[in-house]
Amino acid sequence: MKLPDFPSVAIDDLHAVGQRHGLDVHRSWERLPESGIFNQVYIMGGQYVLRIPRDHPAYIEALYREAIAVPAARRAGVRTPALLVFDATCDVLPVPYAIYERVAGRALESLDLEPQQAADVWRELGRDLARVHGVDASDLASTLPKQEVLPDPRELVETRCTDGWFTSHEARWVCAWLERLAPLIEPAVRSRLLHGDSQASNVMVNGDPLTYLAVIDWGAAALGDVADDFAGVPLRAVPFMLSGHRELAALDEDDRAEARILWRHLQLGLFMLPRGAVPGRSWAERPVAMLLEILRFFLAQPGARWKALAP
Repeated sequence: MKLPDFPSVAIDDLHAVGQRHGLDVHRSWERLPESGIFNQVYIMGGQYVLRIPRDHPAYIEALYREAIAVPAARRAGVRTPALLVFDATCDVLPVPYAIYERVAGRALESLDLEPQQAADVWRELGRDLARVHGVDASDLASTLPKQEVLPDPRELVETRCTDGWFTSHEARWVCAWLERLAPLIEPAVRSRLLHGDSQASNVMVNGDPLTYLAVIDWGAAALGDVADDFAGVPLRAVPFMLSGHRELAALDEDDRAEARILWRHLQLGLFMLPRGAVPGRSWAERPVAMLLEILRFFLAQPGARWKALAP
C-alpha cells in the first residue's frame, strides 16, 4: 500500500508551532508510532496533540473535515477532545495542521481485547454515535462530502475471483449470500453526520478499570447512512454498539440496520482485499482480518436478527 509522504518536520518547526499559539515551547515533543494512515501525530508536553497530514490534497482535505465535524459533535454532547487550533496558513509548516487537547488514556486497540471483554466500551461508543447521528446534517451539507460510494460487493466478488483471490466455487457462494441481502439494502436512507472511522484505534479508554473516554480522529467525517459507522470494527462488537445506540435513538430504517451493516462489512473487506498483508496498521486496515471476523461472528450463533442474515 503506497502512501504519499509526510512533510519533513524538524524540532524547530514544532517549537515554532507552539510559540505561534502561545503554548509552552520548552516542553518536550514526542512523535507517536503510526497506526492510522492520514496523519503523523505528536504529543506536546503531555497536554496537546498535534496532527499533521500527509502532503497530498486528499489527506489535507480530511483535516478540514475534522475542523467542521468536531465542533458540531461536541455541541451534541459527543465525548471527543476539543479542537484548540486549526491553522491553514502554511507559513510554519508546509501543510495545514490541527492541535487538540489530549485525552489521558490509551487506544482500545492497544489492549488487544476480545469484543466481549470490552462490551461496555462498545456500548458507550454506540451512545456517542447516536449523538453524532442526531446532529442536524442540513447545516453541514455544504461543507462535508457524502460518504464514499464503493462498488457493489457482488461486482467485487467477481473481480476478486478473476484476480485469483479465490475460485468460482467461493464466488458463487458469496454472491448467493449477497443476493439474499440485497433487497434489504434499498431504498437509501436519510443522510446523517457520520464519524466515518469509529475503529478501536480511535476509541480512547482507561485501562484499569476499563472505561470509555472518547472517540477521536474525525478525518473521515461525512454524510451518509448511519449503518456505515458500524464498519471498521469487529462484527462481534457491533451488537454492543447497537445496544448503546438504541438506548438513545433507533437507527434510520432500524429493521434493516443489521443487514446494511453486514453488507458494508462484506463490501469493505472485498474492496480492500488487494492490500494483502499490511503489517503495523490497525485492525480496520486489514481486509483479511475483517473477512475472517465475519465468519467468526456467525459461527458464534448471534441473536435472532443476525441469524436470519447468516450465509
